[in-house]
Amino acid sequence: MNMILNLSSKYRKNEGLVLSPSELQSTYFYGINILDKSGKELSQETYRFFIQAAQQEVEKHLGIRLSKQIITESLDFYGDEFRSFGFIQTTYPVVKPLKLVGYLGQVKQLEYPGEWLSCRSTSDGETYYRRIFIIPTQNTTISQSGVSMLYSGVLPNIGMLNWNHLPNYWTATYCTGFEKIPRDIVDVVGKLASVGIFNIAGDLVLGTAGIANYSLSIDGLSQSIGTTSSAENSAYSARILMYNKEIKETLKKLENYYRNIAVTSM
Repeated sequence: MNMILNLSSKYRKNEGLVLSPSELQSTYFYGINILDKSGKELSQETYRFFIQAAQQEVEKHLGIRLSKQIITESLDFYGDEFRSFGFIQTTYPVVKPLKLVGYLGQVKQLEYPGEWLSCRSTSDGETYYRRIFIIPTQNTTISQSGVSMLYSGVLPNIGMLNWNHLPNYWTATYCTGFEKIPRDIVDVVGKLASVGIFNIAGDLVLGTAGIANYSLSIDGLSQSIGTTSSAENSAYSARILMYNKEIKETLKKLENYYRNIAVTSM
């Protein structure tokens, strides 16, 4: 006699969260249980929302993408950079360049072969420069105005080397993001998400506000909460003040590291 057993389970697709709601609770809410008026715990959806919001804030502030993804963007042509250093400035760090095409208006003028494109990691290997470097190789076919040309040691005259600036000339496609997100970034995301949750947690206690006044202000990133304090919520206030101080200190270091990489040539 054959028996068939059907099992079903609920699961979520990969949402790109740097930490799960349970990890946030165990790490940043240790010793604190947040309950609503009916005595129920705060929903996982609420934690998930604040984690996603914190990730977006950190990405915008540092000008990076946390999860691995493909970016396609339009970039200006700057003659001095191109002629002197042979690189294209990108918006995000380049983990792997995939495609570089030049357009005059809507007309495709030039497409470099993938063998010519390269990127460069920082000396510690943790991140990459916001550059696509163009390194010519021998016997490589390039496409210029729809015509294939064999590179033979001399950079082809592509018709724009005498220009200093051409807006929206390049269309660059590249991979950005982290294979493994650095723990200091994860820590900032966790603390930012926690601050948002503590904001509503104070209002859940006795149905009144319960978090003391505090503010967080860094260039391009700010949060503020102003509510009344209660003895029952004094732990929230202390936790918020501690997270506030640590977020400000860490973000300044991260900003100097991720946004101020020096210009180099290859």
